[in-house]
Amino acid sequence: MTTPFVLITTHRVRPGRLDELVAATREYNDFVEANEPLVHAHVAYVDEGRDEISLVQVHPDAESADSHLQLAGEHISRGVELAETVAITVYGDPGPAVRHALEHNAAAGATITVKPARLAGFLRS
Repeated sequence: MTTPFVLITTHRVRPGRLDELVAATREYNDFVEANEPLVHAHVAYVDEGRDEISLVQVHPDAESADSHLQLAGEHISRGVELAETVAITVYGDPGPAVRHALEHNAAAGATITVKPARLAGFLRS
């Protein structure tokens, strides 16, 4: 059985950029839905104060997450202009592209948590 790879990122909205970030996040989500058919889930949430957004991605495996970084790079770069990454949590053993992104974000001050080993569970499609 393949272990899903889950990536949760949290971003603080840059002052005055919320409307742009909302639009960019919707475009990003639409891009992933249209171009990455293996991704099980790609969902964005906003906190009550509308100061932070979190993105939850569920990939079939770590390779899918690495591929996602390459395919969606332009959209991810746009998000970086509009929000600061404050935390990333990974469930699964990251591949090289995700590891590089984690190192880059850690160097920029983001809190990084990696839980590489699955203990139990299942994913229904």
